Amino acid sequence: MKIFLTGGTGFIGAHLINALLAKGDEVHTLARSPEKAKAIEKPGVKIFKGDILNTESILKAMEGCQKVYHLAGNASIYEKDPSRYFTINVDGTKNVMDVALKLGGKKMVFTSSAGVIGPSVGGIVTENKLREIDFFNEYESSKAEAEALVRSYVSEKNLDAVIVLPTRVYGHYLFGEPASVSLLIKKYIAGNWKIIPGDGTKVGNYVHIDNVVEGHILAMEKGNTGESYILGGVNHSYNEFFEILKNVSGLDYKLFKTPIAAQMIFARLNKFFSLLMGKKPALTTKWVRRGNYHWEVDPSKSVEKLGVKIISLKEGIEKTISAIS
Repeated sequence: MKIFLTGGTGFIGAHLINALLAKGDEVHTLARSPEKAKAIEKPGVKIFKGDILNTESILKAMEGCQKVYHLAGNASIYEKDPSRYFTINVDGTKNVMDVALKLGGKKMVFTSSAGVIGPSVGGIVTENKLREIDFFNEYESSKAEAEALVRSYVSEKNLDAVIVLPTRVYGHYLFGEPASVSLLIKKYIAGNWKIIPGDGTKVGNYVHIDNVVEGHILAMEKGNTGESYILGGVNHSYNEFFEILKNVSGLDYKLFKTPIAAQMIFARLNKFFSLLMGKKPALTTKWVRRGNYHWEVDPSKSVEKLGVKIISLKEGIEKTISAIS
């Protein structure tokens, strides 16, 4: 079967391509540059030059495909022009859906983020929970707007689409520099990670890349049109996360609990000096605030309705360390 997939050069997309190839599918994807294309060049992958802001390139790449995975998006920590989040995450999603409808009869899995539903302020987060506080950043608000657009296409234009919402995804990167939790693991192993955010008690949900890939494929096979599925793993506090990481790695580094005020100062300094050197900041105050809330998630819907088999944090970190060693 021919599959059209956006975001093929991203962390999740690259792993999903491999899983689809293993199933015997042929994958059509987009790449903006020869360098990015080279990273995913392999038998079974047909690469088209372009991106999701160019409907002509989407049309060429999607033609002849039966299914669509739309993962591409802007998840940057910082953008000088915040409207870029909406251009890529909302307008880009509209372009993919318009082409899918034009070509007809294609089921789409849209990758959003559990961050859209929000932190677990009034209880554990589920697919049906309404967000109780404002969005922390433009990434969250743009993905929420894209989600609303997908739902409108389902109800008003009969698009066959399912929404998946990954939590904190980690695992080994197939190429490029890791980010987020994966980068944290890599830095800890190298002895370059020194802090625990706050007092370490804030809870997050950690999901291994294998579960996220599995969830995408199962959502395509079993997901109900218009429904959302949280692709989550296990809930752990920062303290629990680092304890498991220490035990699995056999490395017991001294870590320092860092109050939110200190984190905010570091974020401001990081932004100032990064921009001074012409680089994007690795952290901003918006993301510091976000990380100091509880993000407890209930992924039982994807387990019960799709059949996702959740990997424990211990096993997931073992797989990650084994792959990067």
